[in-house]
Amino acid sequence: MERRAVLWITGAFRTSPSEGIEAITGLIPITLYLRKLNGRHHLRYASIPPSHAINFLLDSQHAKNQAPYKTATSKLTAKQQTNLKSPIKDVNEQLNSVRNCFNSLHSLFSPGSRIVNHFSSRISFHSPSSFSDEDLYQHLQSLNLVFRSSQVNPNSTAVIADRGIKKSHVATAAAHIWADNSNIKQLRVHSLNVTSIEAELMAIRAGLIPAMEIDSVHDITVITDSIAAVKKILESKVDPLQNMFIPLAFAIKTFLSKDGRNKIHFWYCPSKAEWPRHKLVDDQVKASSCAPTFPSKESHLFSRKKKCDNILCEWQTNFAKSLKKGHYFLKFEDEKEKVIKPTYAKGGSWLPVIGFTNSLCTRFTRMTTSHVPIGEYR
Repeated sequence: MERRAVLWITGAFRTSPSEGIEAITGLIPITLYLRKLNGRHHLRYASIPPSHAINFLLDSQHAKNQAPYKTATSKLTAKQQTNLKSPIKDVNEQLNSVRNCFNSLHSLFSPGSRIVNHFSSRISFHSPSSFSDEDLYQHLQSLNLVFRSSQVNPNSTAVIADRGIKKSHVATAAAHIWADNSNIKQLRVHSLNVTSIEAELMAIRAGLIPAMEIDSVHDITVITDSIAAVKKILESKVDPLQNMFIPLAFAIKTFLSKDGRNKIHFWYCPSKAEWPRHKLVDDQVKASSCAPTFPSKESHLFSRKKKCDNILCEWQTNFAKSLKKGHYFLKFEDEKEKVIKPTYAKGGSWLPVIGFTNSLCTRFTRMTTSHVPIGEYR
C-alpha cells in the first residue's frame, strides 16, 4: 500500500527501488512508523483519567490511587512478572521513566474557572504580522517603545525570558526583571530531559511570578521568543504541560483578580534579532553550565520527542547502508556541504523543493534513482 502511494506521488516506474522513492516523498518505512505509534500508545496511558479501567491493572505508582485488581502487575510474583508478555508490562516500563504531568481535573480547567473566561481582555499577545524582515523590524520598533514606556511608568515592569538546552539535555531557563531602567532581579533555573517549550515556560514562570508579587506593579510586559508556550496557559484541554503551568496560571489569576488595573502583555522577540536586553539573557543562558544528575525521569514531551528522534535516526542509518534505495541513488549536499538525509518532517527533504509540478517531481525522481528509459533525455 505504501509503495502504491509513493509511485503515485512521484510518477516513478513500478520497478523503481522502494527505499529510494520513499525517501524522496518523505514517507518513513511502515515498520518504523508502527513502532513510533506503539511508543506513543504507551505514553498515552499517562493521560487517562483516574477512573479508567486500565489503572486497576497497572503498578501501584501509576494506578492513580485506584485499588489494584487481582490480576494487576503489582499482584504478580517476580517469576510471573519475568515471564509476562503483555502491553500492560510495556506501559509500566514506559511510565517508570516519565514524570507525572497530567492534572486534567484541576479546578483551573473547569468551565467558568478558566483564566480566559474572566480576564481575556487584560491579557494580550503581540507578534509580527509575518516573519519578513520588514515586519519584524517594525515589530521590534514597537517593542522598543513599549519597553521604554514600561521603564518610565512606576507601576510597570518588564520581564525578559529565554532558555537554552545543551547536548547533555540540561535545560537552563533565565529571566531578568526590569524596572526604572535597571535590572532589579536575575533568576535562573535548571532542569533535565525537557523540551524547548517546557524550558521556555520555566523561564517565564521564573520571572513572571516574582514580578507579580511586587505590590506597586499593575502592568507587566513579558518578552519571550515563544508565544506558543505562553498560550498553553490559557488552554483548557488535557496537555502534558499542565503540571508545569498550573502554578503560573494560578499566580496570574490571583494577580488579575487583585486589582482591575492589572494587565499582562506578552511580546514576541526572536533570539536571532539580537534585541539588546534579550541578548543579555540569551548570553547568560549560553554561558551557564550545570552538570546533569542521573538517574532522572523524562518529561512526557521529551520522551515522545526522543522516541521520534530515535526512529528517524534509525531510518537515516539504515538508508545510508541499504542497497535497496538504488545502487546509483544520487547524494545531494546542503549549503553546509553535508549529505542530505531523509526525513518525514515538513514534507521531507526533497519533495517540498521539487513538488511544484508533476513533471518536475517525476523527472527528479527518475534522475535521482537513475531509473529512466534509455534515451529519455536525448
